[in-house]
Amino acid sequence: MRRTSGYIRLAGLLTLFAMLLAACGGTTTGSSTPTPGATTAPKAKYTVALVTDVGGLNDGGFNQLAHTGYEKARAQYGFPDVVIQTQTPTASEYVKNLTSAANQADVVIAVGFLMQTPLDQVAKHFTSKMFAIVDGCAVPDANTGACENLSNVAPLFFKEQEAGCLVGAIAGQMEKDGKSVVPGLLGKNTIGAVGGLPIPPVNRYIAGYKFCATKVDPTVKVVVGYSSNFTDPTICKGIANKQITDNMADIIFQVAGGCGIGVLDAAAAKGVYSIGVDADQSKDSTGAVRKGVITSALKRVDSAVFTIIDDAEKTTYAAFVAAPTKFDLAHDGVGYGTTSSNVPADAVTTANNYAGMIKSGSLVPPEAIP
Repeated sequence: MRRTSGYIRLAGLLTLFAMLLAACGGTTTGSSTPTPGATTAPKAKYTVALVTDVGGLNDGGFNQLAHTGYEKARAQYGFPDVVIQTQTPTASEYVKNLTSAANQADVVIAVGFLMQTPLDQVAKHFTSKMFAIVDGCAVPDANTGACENLSNVAPLFFKEQEAGCLVGAIAGQMEKDGKSVVPGLLGKNTIGAVGGLPIPPVNRYIAGYKFCATKVDPTVKVVVGYSSNFTDPTICKGIANKQITDNMADIIFQVAGGCGIGVLDAAAAKGVYSIGVDADQSKDSTGAVRKGVITSALKRVDSAVFTIIDDAEKTTYAAFVAAPTKFDLAHDGVGYGTTSSNVPADAVTTANNYAGMIKSGSLVPPEAIP
């Protein structure tokens, strides 16, 4: 029995020695020659959390774009995945989600104007954390809407009115061309827009759209409606249907997030034209072409989200906060998307000419709806 026990101990030692050899042979450290084809995993200075607004990651708009920018940064820097999706647009849920994010990460990205006041509250509690908000700033009093300059909150603003202007110029030129050039028009020289809530980013889109459409064609009529909703397509579909049947609007711009998909669907069903928002919405989530979508007003939220995470990693976050810049046409922060075959060449030329004027400063689309 004593000899058997000795053999067992000897076998155990040999096994342990073999395991140590295997472990040493499989590790690349310091100056060791790396395995051919191996890559070094990126190492982030900070962890980053993303808090979406209602609509979630598959809204086909700014939440999804924010996540795209977040994932691009994750691929570059290798921080863990911390994404919190808001279910109901209430102050209490925003505070809860932002607090949870701040407890898990060094950098917190809030997606959406409606989080301004909750973010102000949370950022003042977590003063050592870095925050950023898409479409907003830190606002202590929701009644005034006035921004507060906090050293740990980066406001990510866009000049949506410039993107709205470009798609408005396309719509205005198509109306000016008339049915002889664009047979699908209803002939009443009327276009529409459906917004979600009348908040500044939505109104800036519509302001640029109306301003430039009427600049191209001073006789065009523009009807505007609001759904008070960013998630339910049936509500926006009903408003779009009313604009088509009551006003004979033949081009409708959706500025209502996921709700606005109902605008695109209504226009397709009625055989009129539509314009998407934020992302290129010429195709649906399956990749199928959306009938009737002639173009989209683009807001490159993905670029803004990636930029602020990149700034944090490169220690230039504080410089951005001290002198925040708006993401505009001149810096590829906004634009317009793919145009369909229904858009005549002169409408594309008009949009490009207006883009040139905006970049040169000779045309300044308004922020308020004219």
